[in-house]
Amino acid sequence: MGPESLATIQVDDAKIVYRRVGNGRPLLVLNGFAATSGDWDPSFIHGLASSNELILLDNRGIGGSGDDGRPFDIARLAHDAAHVIETLGFERISILGWSMGGFIAQTLALQHPNRVNKLILFSTDPGSSEADLASAAVWSQLVDPSGTPHDRAKRLLSLLFPSDVAESFTANSATSWRLRVRGYLLT
Repeated sequence: MGPESLATIQVDDAKIVYRRVGNGRPLLVLNGFAATSGDWDPSFIHGLASSNELILLDNRGIGGSGDDGRPFDIARLAHDAAHVIETLGFERISILGWSMGGFIAQTLALQHPNRVNKLILFSTDPGSSEADLASAAVWSQLVDPSGTPHDRAKRLLSLLFPSDVAESFTANSATSWRLRVRGYLLT
């Protein structure tokens, strides 16, 4: 894996932080709700970076990326990602999206089909009016900034995963969070 670099790109009213890891075909990596580019399991990133140049974003308002305090939506995050792709000079790029990152990836592919080589989606859905939205009570817990980072992660995991899976993530958080699904290691 090649050296890692951190940088920012100005997108309209926000600075978007990203990091580049690896060498090879470009792959934009979009994380889930409230997660930063640093939250990916290092072994997962190392494996991908062995044959890809990864561009990992901190979405607007998350981690090192800023925002202007106004509400934004998935279309706005897709616009940010498209701007990063363009600024970095990639004509076409493959995109990996997990959870909310999958929402962003799909929206990006619809808005800028000429920029997308392949989509890799996991643990996501297409949204739309058919989607099951979180209740107000669940949503308030998802966006609750109180507690330590560990407390927030535990709360988020308990909302997004079955209790036994969430507990196993929390128990293994000192090393890495992993989930075995049908024999594949997902992080």
